[in-house]
Amino acid sequence: MAVLPVLGLFGSKSREGAGKRLSGHPARGITESYYCDESVDMSLNNKKFQRNTNHGNIPAHRQRDYAMPAPHSASQPSPSPSSTYPTTPAGARRILLLDATFDDADPFRQVADRLATLADSSGAVVSRFCLEQVRLAPCLGDFECWTKTPGLCRTQDDAQNIARAFQQADLVILVTPLRFGGYSPSLKTALDRLLGVIHPFFRQGIGVTRHAPRYERYPALFFIGLEEESSPTARELFTAFAGGNAINLMAPCFHTLALAPTQEAWQEVLEQRFTAALAGRDGEAFPHHPPADALARACLADPHLPPSPVRQAALLVGSARPRGESTSESLARGLAEKLEQQGVSTGLVHVIDFIKPGRRREAALATLGEADLLVVAAPLYVDGLPGLALKALQQIAARPGRLHRVAGLLNSGYPEAGHNRSAMAQLRCFAHDAGLGWAGGLAMGAGEVLHGKPLATMPVMLRSQIGALEKAATALAGGLGIPPAASTAMARPILPAWLFRLAAKLRWFLDARRQGTPWNALGARPHELEREEGPVRSGG
Repeated sequence: MAVLPVLGLFGSKSREGAGKRLSGHPARGITESYYCDESVDMSLNNKKFQRNTNHGNIPAHRQRDYAMPAPHSASQPSPSPSSTYPTTPAGARRILLLDATFDDADPFRQVADRLATLADSSGAVVSRFCLEQVRLAPCLGDFECWTKTPGLCRTQDDAQNIARAFQQADLVILVTPLRFGGYSPSLKTALDRLLGVIHPFFRQGIGVTRHAPRYERYPALFFIGLEEESSPTARELFTAFAGGNAINLMAPCFHTLALAPTQEAWQEVLEQRFTAALAGRDGEAFPHHPPADALARACLADPHLPPSPVRQAALLVGSARPRGESTSESLARGLAEKLEQQGVSTGLVHVIDFIKPGRRREAALATLGEADLLVVAAPLYVDGLPGLALKALQQIAARPGRLHRVAGLLNSGYPEAGHNRSAMAQLRCFAHDAGLGWAGGLAMGAGEVLHGKPLATMPVMLRSQIGALEKAATALAGGLGIPPAASTAMARPILPAWLFRLAAKLRWFLDARRQGTPWNALGARPHELEREEGPVRSGG
């Protein structure tokens, strides 16, 4: 009976890897060849996916629309990706370059251009996506890439090409300006849209719940953060965040590099690190064991936050789901109610208003700029804040108005609240970069238990979280930071992790059934194909 209240679980957009691969070493040498299932084929002439009909039972109309290869049965064990870098002949190697620099006038573009030259000269087939120019919508968080068209996002833009290039690559290079210790909104959006390359099912990882892999092999990752001036805090956060993404995306090894194009000999440093990344050597250690107090430290308010009573608060809902359907909005409304009981005027703003310039964005910025306190209520997408939320924060930082302090209110679909640590640290970094005070944070796990429902509908299961919101509202209204006791109460597990994993699996089966998807198609591998002859490009 305890399972019934939590069948609404979907899971999270925070993905940090899975399987016994995680218990091994990050790089064990170059010992394994490129994996390709010979039972799956794609004609290079007509580019149609060919299924092995011995697996699954996808309806005919679904085969025509989404043409998936043989599904990996949901009843079978998930694959264990190799923990070694694949050996592929130099002429057959494939490199994906995700370039988040702005344009040719951007001084950071020379770094991306140099990387493209190095990749071409290595003899590899190079696919380059300039993310500021491609068509890339924000992730809507509907999980249909798991339950309706498993492994494929149904939003028709360049995310499909990026996912295909990602799964075919031996090495993926991610180049981004450093933003609040993380990535630019365009790169983060691209990563958010890669959710389909992992499996929806959960399993026990190293001390925490993680997702299972969908494929047998994944590419190595090379993260490059570009900065105008060195910031040790931002570099530390960038390295930890990239490591979490590497676990998330099942990389056999990963490298990070924080670089300022103004520094001497940057080209030599870049070439050395590129050579090591391409060879799969000198990989960095995966952050499987972050400090136990990492989330608590990120949630801690600035020690010398000047006491200033709050008269007006704005709550930014960081989920792109429709209004009334997100856990982030449920939590934001719950905190707003508590703040209003303390005499604080509140208003909600949704990040979807920032998707493009116009009256809605200007109205949202005006509402936020009139407040004393900004509360960012957001879900966890791929270990961090959603790309669209980062886009909104960039614009708020440029036009803060009367804002003088920021607080965080995050939720992860994993049962453990600790997965929120990097996203909360990014919010703190945003506050400081924008010249605002950090008023602390609240973070919870198993957020999909709510899924848009008011907190009052689950008073027993969420009693600790409701109490945390009350304590936080009292402190914030009085001009103080969120007390550590409130952060601790918010992070308290809603239910045991084993029960969460069981309920989540049942929930995926039920949702797939509603979508008309056969249960044994949830593990489909649509990108497990022979490599294409040329690079994958945007727009087709």
